[in-house]
Amino acid sequence: MLTEDYIMRMINQVLAVFLQAVGFKKAGQFSQALQTFDQAVESLLGLRASLANQLEDRQLLAMLTFQGKLDVDRLLVLADIYHEKGEVYALQGQLEQSQFAAQRGLRLYLEAALATEAILPLELVQKIEAQRSRLSAPDLPVETRLALLDYFDRLLASGEDFLAAAGLSRPDLQASLTSLDTADLH
Repeated sequence: MLTEDYIMRMINQVLAVFLQAVGFKKAGQFSQALQTFDQAVESLLGLRASLANQLEDRQLLAMLTFQGKLDVDRLLVLADIYHEKGEVYALQGQLEQSQFAAQRGLRLYLEAALATEAILPLELVQKIEAQRSRLSAPDLPVETRLALLDYFDRLLASGEDFLAAAGLSRPDLQASLTSLDTADLH
């Protein structure tokens, strides 16, 4: 059984690799950045990054679940990795890979938000909104659109102060919710 100390040490090691990859990205060393992001994925999941990319989102989420509880800490690190990889691919003009990474990052961020029982962390909402703004809702997988519906419901139940702090408005959220063509979700 994995202890909490072991998991925290592993996450800290992965974060060190992640920060190294971000440094390569900032320096314009995109190939090195992608290799280092893959190394972080492999350390986090114990699975080759190429295999992790072939998994469906639900399979990936199952790997991050222990005794029925989603490991939100590891999930957020993985979401950050996919977010950054998406940006690197976009900088390289590799739009298909960028789209995949951005969609996966969004789904993972959404699942982390939905697993959070307390008020949604503002930083997480900002990450979701940044990813969501890059993607076209109708092009998202059904499971991601369903998660978005739940996310919008949570946000709409929030107070005006929280929405304002997140840079969101109730009318914009309602419009986004309406635009998620629910007829195509079933």
